[in-house]
Amino acid sequence: MGHSQLRRVTIDQAIFSMAFERDVDFQDDCPISTYLDLESGEVEWVYEDDDDAYMEAGISPEENRTIRDRVNAFPHQYLEIPGLDHGEHHELLREFLDSGWTQDPEDHARARIAYSGSIGGWKKSVNDDRIIHAFYAYRERKTQQLAEEFLREHGVEPEWK
Repeated sequence: MGHSQLRRVTIDQAIFSMAFERDVDFQDDCPISTYLDLESGEVEWVYEDDDDAYMEAGISPEENRTIRDRVNAFPHQYLEIPGLDHGEHHELLREFLDSGWTQDPEDHARARIAYSGSIGGWKKSVNDDRIIHAFYAYRERKTQQLAEEFLREHGVEPEWK
């Protein structure tokens, strides 16, 4: 799709990032879907079970049902935001470890050796805030890039606020 065909939508970057970057395998305790309203730019969180909406997020069952009904009634107005699966989060860490994030060979080696397949275990093992913060900065840049690619693939040019 050419850039002239992209629909400009003003989107709250922080809220969109919460939906897009979430680890759906670990953070979604209850079945939930997130949608971008292509008219307003708002992000809508829709729980599969109305009672879960209240228990998890304090959203009344009626409000959750209303949002779900609106998304179902106007599907062309909403773009589902998929979130990232746990494997994608691991892939981001592996990409970081393989990148040129530091010029210090000792830090680079220590960070790579510390990863054994667990992100939490890696953080504990590396035990260095500088390295962990470098990963967070890398992850934030990459997920922002992935989010913008996702939106453009679906005909949306984000105007972040």
